[in-house]
Amino acid sequence: MEAESAAMNLPQRLLRWAHHLPLHSLPFPLSLILSSIGRRILWKALARHTPEASFFPPPSLQRSCWGLRFRSPLFNAAGMFKNAEGYSLAYHQGAGAYLVGTTTSLPRRGLSRYGVRQPFASYPHSQAALNALGLPNPGHRVVAHRIAQFPRYPDFPIGASVAYDPELAPEEALPRLLEGIHLYVAAGVDFLELNESCPNVPHEPGWHALEFRLTWLAERFLARRQRRVPVAVKISVDTPVELMPPLLELLVHLGYDGLTIGNTSTAYETLQTMIVTPERQAYSLFWQRIGGGISGTPLAERRRQLVRIATQWLARRSPQQEFHILAVGGIVTPNELVSALADGASLAQWYTGYIHAFLQHGDAVYRWMYTALEAVP
Repeated sequence: MEAESAAMNLPQRLLRWAHHLPLHSLPFPLSLILSSIGRRILWKALARHTPEASFFPPPSLQRSCWGLRFRSPLFNAAGMFKNAEGYSLAYHQGAGAYLVGTTTSLPRRGLSRYGVRQPFASYPHSQAALNALGLPNPGHRVVAHRIAQFPRYPDFPIGASVAYDPELAPEEALPRLLEGIHLYVAAGVDFLELNESCPNVPHEPGWHALEFRLTWLAERFLARRQRRVPVAVKISVDTPVELMPPLLELLVHLGYDGLTIGNTSTAYETLQTMIVTPERQAYSLFWQRIGGGISGTPLAERRRQLVRIATQWLARRSPQQEFHILAVGGIVTPNELVSALADGASLAQWYTGYIHAFLQHGDAVYRWMYTALEAVP
């Protein structure tokens, strides 16, 4: 163990300490404070971390989507790198692309509960997490400026995840969102992801509100874009299955380029059986007192179901434009990555799964994830 710990980098050691601390057995306020502060410390360490060696995925893993070449099909989900950090880290570890965000027009500090900013809890033995971060970010303009300074690497597209400001009225929020999109396009991003799925901020509910937002943006950006920057819409894994066909019909009709399935879940009681018994009480206290969104392994089955429904619909509909499904949620192991792609996803993203895999494999995290994929004929 001592030799193994010595070989670990700092973010790995932080994760190992957190993994072995029985946070779930501590009084709730204390465990919440330690977990939330620990998450922020970890991400600062990751942002500063430089791998000792680079891993370049083999050419057999390349994917072509929207005229872009992704050197592999897996990359970080939105939320990992809110401040445009981790770009070099993702490239040298072997990610297929880099996604920044989600950002809003106005800077956001995120939620605060029980005096704790950006509440978070990890359940490592369940390969799951709960968070009520509340979209903390420095704003479209700041992050777009940072992206414009990035070096560019071959076959390593840069994406930006954007959302409208949830506290603003639609007549103000939507123009601000459009302004942010233009800032990212000017900064040179290769693709965009419109986040319509965050459970930790208020959204105007209902199908008609969603249809209005998607139509408004399609008319003012998709129909007028001079450089074809593809836009995928991100939905929650809690999206009702009966909503999938009309949603896909709308997206294809309006000219969107893809659908990302999905984000964290608020199906707390349904997914509680996926949390191992020693961690279950701490899990219940978090969602009952704070809310938040569940991520990690518990989402896998629901994500599989929605990806398959979307893939089957697209096969029947055969849209004229290039339209791709991106899978996210519960992708923790190499076999889960293979499964997501076999279900019909063109690309995949991970966040909680990355953390659990990074603990075990360090900077070889992407190399490990591709082992089963390389074995697929």
